[in-house]
Amino acid sequence: MATFRLVGTTNDEGLVSNDDTVQLVKHTAEASGLITEFKVYSTANGNVKVAIYSDDNGEPGTRLTYNDTGQAVSSGQWNTLSIPELEVTSGTVYWLAAICDTDDSLARYVDAGQVRRNKSEEYDTFGWPTTLSGLSNASNGISLAGWGVLVVKPSSIIQPVSYGTPVVQVGAGGLTVIPTSIVQAIVIGIPTVIGGEPAGLVIYPQSIFQPISIGSPTILKCVWHVILDGQYNIESPEVNRAFVIGRDIYGNPVFGSAVDSAELGLVGERLDFQQELAIPTTAQAGAIAEAILSKMRLTGKRGVMLIPPNCGQELWDVVEVWDGPGNQSAVKFRVVGIHFEYNPRQAKYEHRLILGAP
Repeated sequence: MATFRLVGTTNDEGLVSNDDTVQLVKHTAEASGLITEFKVYSTANGNVKVAIYSDDNGEPGTRLTYNDTGQAVSSGQWNTLSIPELEVTSGTVYWLAAICDTDDSLARYVDAGQVRRNKSEEYDTFGWPTTLSGLSNASNGISLAGWGVLVVKPSSIIQPVSYGTPVVQVGAGGLTVIPTSIVQAIVIGIPTVIGGEPAGLVIYPQSIFQPISIGSPTILKCVWHVILDGQYNIESPEVNRAFVIGRDIYGNPVFGSAVDSAELGLVGERLDFQQELAIPTTAQAGAIAEAILSKMRLTGKRGVMLIPPNCGQELWDVVEVWDGPGNQSAVKFRVVGIHFEYNPRQAKYEHRLILGAP
C-alpha cells in the first residue's frame, strides 16, 4: 500500500548532530492520515529511538506514540523505522522527536524558521516519558518525518430521497476513506458503503444512519385475529378478603390478611377465615392470604374460543379479546390450553384456545 509524508520534512542537508541528545522539531501536519512509519536521514551508522508528541501552547505536550527499543540506521540515506500507528489531522501541530547513540546518526539542516528543542540524555538508558521537561532552545532542524496512509473524511453524505443506495467511491489505490456518517432520510433499499476498483483500498464507515424509513419497525405476533366462536365466564371471586391466623413458636397467635379492593367495591365483602397453626410469622400469614385471593381470581375467569390457525400462538400467551356478541371489550385472558383440529370432511381447520385468568 502506498504511503505519503504526513508530517515532517524532506530536507537532508546532512549537517552533523550530537549523540545522547533528545532532539525535538515542531511541524504542522500537511495531510490527514494514519502514520505507520518514521523516516530519519542519517550521516553516520548508529541507532535511533523516535517518538511523536502533541503541542501544548507552542511547547512539546503529551507523548502520542513512540519506540523505545532503538533501531539501526545507515549513513547517507533516509532510514525507515517502525512506530505504533498514530492518526494525525491536517493543520494540527506535532513535535517529532529522536535520540541517537552515535554522532551524526541524525542529520541536521539550517532553517531559521524551524522551532526546535533539545535535552541531554543517555541513549542506552533513555525511555520516552509521557511529558518532557528541562528542554532548551536549539536553532537547527532535524531530518525526520512521519509517513503513512492518507485518510479522507467527508463531513457527511446526505441522500434525502433515494431509489437506490448511497455510495462512497474512491478511485486511487492506497487511499482510505472514513465517512463520518451516511444519512438516508427516506429510502427504498439499504444504505451501503462500497470501495473502488484499485487493490489496497480500505474503507472504514463510522456509521450508516437511517433516521426515517417508509413504514416503522414493528415486532408482530398477531395484532388482529378473527374469532369464529367464543364462550366466556367472568365471575366475581367467591372470596375478596382473606384472613389467616397462625401461631408463633411461643404459642401466641399471628395474623395476616389481604383484600381485593376492586371486587370488594363491586359486590361487598366476601370474607374467608383460614386457621393455619403451622404458620409462625405475620409476614407468612399475609403471604398465604395473598395466595388465597390469587387462587380465587384465577378460578373466576375462564372461557374457550375458536380461531383460524395462528402459527404464532403459544401456550401461556396473554390475549386481548374484542368480541361484541360475547360482550367482551379489551378483556385479557391467558391461553392455558391449545387444541388444533383439522378435518377436511367437516371443513374444519381451526385452533381451540382454552382461556384462563391473565
